[in-house]
Amino acid sequence: MEQELIPTGAMTSFSMSFSATPHAVRLARRLTGERLARWGVPAGCPAARTAALLVGELTANAVRHGSVPGRGFTLAVSMPARRDGDADGGAVPLRIEVTDARADRYPVLRPAGWEERESGRGLLLVDAFAAAWGVAAHPAGKTVWCECLLHPAEMTPRM
Repeated sequence: MEQELIPTGAMTSFSMSFSATPHAVRLARRLTGERLARWGVPAGCPAARTAALLVGELTANAVRHGSVPGRGFTLAVSMPARRDGDADGGAVPLRIEVTDARADRYPVLRPAGWEERESGRGLLLVDAFAAAWGVAAHPAGKTVWCECLLHPAEMTPRM
């Protein structure tokens, strides 16, 4: 999927570089959750859990398939800035980008039957939970991105 959903305009975003380790994947998920909470997406709500899943899959792929010795990956997360009084009830698009050093290894969505293998299902999850995803060339390697729609009903804290 290569359709971008977020229009240009006022954005709320953060970006951080990580070493290419499994610990960095956990840290990226946690930092994304904390940042989303600051942006009004409560921790533990379905929207935050979906975002954590997508960040986890894309960063794990960067560690496993996109790393080069001595170089890590960069995570960028953005969404339109929300202002007080925004109560239109519409979905909020969230964009997640992970840039790694391997321009020569683009992700491939595996065909049916692949899910029976021990690994290789990450992009199937991204494809299922994201509204759009794709890959773009980057001067440092490549950027794998996805966008999901955060619906107001999914941004309610769970009790």
